Amino acid sequence: MSIITLTSDYGDKDYFISSVKGYIYSNLKSIKIIDISHHITPFHLGECAYILRNSYHFFPKETIHIIGVDSEVKREQKHIIAKVENHYFIGTDSGVFSLIFQNQKVEKIIQVEFKNNIQDSTFSMLNVFAKIACEIVNGENIEKFGVEIKSFLYNKKSKPIVKIDKIEKRRTIVAEVIYIDRFGNAITNISRNFFREQIGDKSFTILLRRNQKIELISKKYNDVPEGNILAIFNSADLLEISIMRRNTSEIGANSLLGIEEKDSILIDF
Repeated sequence: MSIITLTSDYGDKDYFISSVKGYIYSNLKSIKIIDISHHITPFHLGECAYILRNSYHFFPKETIHIIGVDSEVKREQKHIIAKVENHYFIGTDSGVFSLIFQNQKVEKIIQVEFKNNIQDSTFSMLNVFAKIACEIVNGENIEKFGVEIKSFLYNKKSKPIVKIDKIEKRRTIVAEVIYIDRFGNAITNISRNFFREQIGDKSFTILLRRNQKIELISKKYNDVPEGNILAIFNSADLLEISIMRRNTSEIGANSLLGIEEKDSILIDF
């Protein structure tokens, strides 16, 4: 059985996602539709990329992933189909693809040309992406839908930088909070590998708002008592600032520490 996943910022209040699913089920005899998330912050490409980047590779090969975030065509943003690791991704080349596949080899990118039964629409997720997905499941080659291009529209992703103070012989990593999850955990753009390369076994201090500091990396959330602040590498291997609260998800590190997306996190070492 083929699988189609849906990711969007449509939420679940309106008819949009139900319409997409209804169309797919009406046109395919045997299909499984999986919702990755429909609660992406509207037009938030970084959030969409973070969620897809850390979920798609768990699906079987040949899975088709429809991306309904910032999906309307603009002059510089075209609809595309990308084949990566034998998965198919259908969406708008808004920069989100370059964020999802940062250092990965892309097998093929097709820029969609509108013709026949697939026409430009204000509801691209239904009238473009779902139609293409159904035809791919039915055996159509992606080359049928347009022309091959060589690269995605590049979205300049913020990367951690290292500042050097030669007088005090100190270095500081300037990181950025790229995502706040539903528990209020603040995920940064520091990968485990980057941390190891820059800091290794050196002592360090993570400087947070409200004069809070962290001087070690926990291996598990419950390494610290309930209510304590911790830093941990999460399942995506990114540095996360969290507060250990076993019995509630109502108050997280973002609320208690005043951390928001795009805030800077400093690490002195």
